[in-house]
Amino acid sequence: MSIAKGGHAFLAIVATSMLSINTFASTSTLDATADNAHNGIANQLNIAQNLVAYRSAAMQKLRSIPNAAKEKHSIPNAQKTVAARQKLRSARIAIKHGNNKQLSRLKQELKNHPLLPYIDYWALSKKLSSLPYKEIDQFLNEYQNTAIGNWLRLELLRELGRRERFRAYLKYYRPQQITRITLRCYYADALIHHGNKQHANALIRELWSVGNSQAKACDPAFKRWMADGGLTAKLAWQRHRLALAANNLQLAKYITSKMSPSQAKLARLMQSVYRNPLQLMQFERFINQNAQYRDIIFFGLQRLASKSAEQATQAWERYSASYFFNDKERDNFLRHLALQLAIQDNQEGLRIFFSQNSDFFDQRTTEWLIRQSLRELNWAQVALWINRLPEDVQSQDRWLYWQARAIDAQEGNRRTKTAQRLYQRAANGRSYYGFLAADTIGQHYSFSDRPVPITSGQVKQMAAHTGLRRAQELKAIGELYHAQREWNYATAAMNSTELMTASKLASTWGWHQKSIQSILAAGYLDDLKLRFPLGFPHIIDQVVDGMGNKSALDSYLIYAVTRQESHFRHDAKSGSGALGLMQLLPSTAQITARRNGVSYRHNWDLLTPKTNITLGTHYLNALLRRFDNNRFLAAAAYNAGPTRVSNWLKQTKKQLPQDVWIETIPFRETRNYVQQVLSYRVIYAYRSGTQTSLLRANETRGKY
Repeated sequence: MSIAKGGHAFLAIVATSMLSINTFASTSTLDATADNAHNGIANQLNIAQNLVAYRSAAMQKLRSIPNAAKEKHSIPNAQKTVAARQKLRSARIAIKHGNNKQLSRLKQELKNHPLLPYIDYWALSKKLSSLPYKEIDQFLNEYQNTAIGNWLRLELLRELGRRERFRAYLKYYRPQQITRITLRCYYADALIHHGNKQHANALIRELWSVGNSQAKACDPAFKRWMADGGLTAKLAWQRHRLALAANNLQLAKYITSKMSPSQAKLARLMQSVYRNPLQLMQFERFINQNAQYRDIIFFGLQRLASKSAEQATQAWERYSASYFFNDKERDNFLRHLALQLAIQDNQEGLRIFFSQNSDFFDQRTTEWLIRQSLRELNWAQVALWINRLPEDVQSQDRWLYWQARAIDAQEGNRRTKTAQRLYQRAANGRSYYGFLAADTIGQHYSFSDRPVPITSGQVKQMAAHTGLRRAQELKAIGELYHAQREWNYATAAMNSTELMTASKLASTWGWHQKSIQSILAAGYLDDLKLRFPLGFPHIIDQVVDGMGNKSALDSYLIYAVTRQESHFRHDAKSGSGALGLMQLLPSTAQITARRNGVSYRHNWDLLTPKTNITLGTHYLNALLRRFDNNRFLAAAAYNAGPTRVSNWLKQTKKQLPQDVWIETIPFRETRNYVQQVLSYRVIYAYRSGTQTSLLRANETRGKY
């Protein structure tokens, strides 16, 4: 058989398989599996997306076959893989229609397939509501200490808890393994009914003592516990305080309703201080030896410091003389007060504070003061505050650079030997400040690129790991949630060598997110191929080429943003609603698509790599145009929004050099984001065999 004919035959099989497995995807949508229940329609659509990726990978694999010998080996294996996945799809359909005879035959044919447990899981989950305990016990016994066994146990416990089958719940619950709040609440209720009441009360007290509202599943246990007198005045006050500290005024008011009249009066006073802490300046009103007054005052002092650190300082002096605050409370308040004095730019207050607390140190406050001094271009103060940092912190690339920069500025920008040594030390780092220092002294960047010491034999052996084989197959058929769970479960107890091997294996599969996750977990940071994969290169190159050459946009910048945003996970979803590889909000995507003539109809289109990268690149390019092709301003806008960046520029009135402006970005997240994107771009250029600079001339010569 010629390669051409073999290729056509193989592609025909892949095409047939794709049609069949896409039917599998729609069947998966119909079945009320745990995966669908917890991930929604977006995850279901990932199935089709992953299968498209599988087809693309298969075609790429075919193109790479160099000779007939490999063809004879590769094509039959691919045919076998596709056939097995077709049988999996058939098994799912047989389960749906209750065709047990066909299911039994398919299970026999798939007896060595890594996803055989999932056939049993799909079958059992379909009838879980009928609680077939014999089958459940058999499954849990056969698949104990596996991801899928643990997952079925969780699903079973949810079912038992909802139906208040508490005797059975106690049988299947594993206290040391289960941390989900809903299931712990059911466990507490089960203990109240059929277990150790003392144990139940201890667990309920733990669940109660938080500042947020708990899951609704906790309500019955809380209600029974309170009816039995479990809610003491001390526990009510403790949670009320925690609720206000978490800014949960609604919960605080609910707890107040459970208090005695006298305690409720104090709780309402605390809520009043929460709303208006300036009341604490009425000292005679709050001098009271009641322990709960002490709590109100301490809580109010922290609220007051955020509004007026100067008045909080006066109040602290007065109240600390009347009330005994322990060392931990004193330390926590002074840290908060110092930071608020710095934030509020109260220099005189800080001078007095440090004169009265000469032994005090707080790194967060000190770093704030360094950045404040940078904004004022007060280089003597910059040097002073850096010298207050611990020696190991001063040795970080960031502070080595700023020590050198402060020396240069104070010497009229004449390079001293001390500054040169500091720059050289910083330039040894593979980081934003390492690259910035190298540029300052005209030195080559340090990349320290050392592949992991892992052999192909170790990778081959790791590929046989049962859990990882299941993860690979689940990913291939689009069951991404379970694929993630299998991988995480399999690697949880691995040592550093095993994690490095798993990272390399994930890289060979093109599973970039897991490659990055595992190499970071291993603590090995010098294999740049594994840490900075070139994900989706054909899409990125094609989209960037379509932007033209009038923009500062290049493929390295897109790689850097995608690496920072999602670790190349195409189904990534953030708490704010951002989706996909470049983490776009649907509203931003919709506007960007309309302005650039890109097809975009549904939010889940953002889970498609090409659509997401296309829209993300167009949006980033628009930000570059808005900010005169300045990449660090565009990166800041991508993270924090263009309006905020424009406002920050107005506040600084074009007085700051670019390095100072970046280091003093008000949001820590955005500051780190910009620095990482700029440094990642340099690393991606290196990975692509290109030399590039951290910053362009138009970015370094201006003031911001």
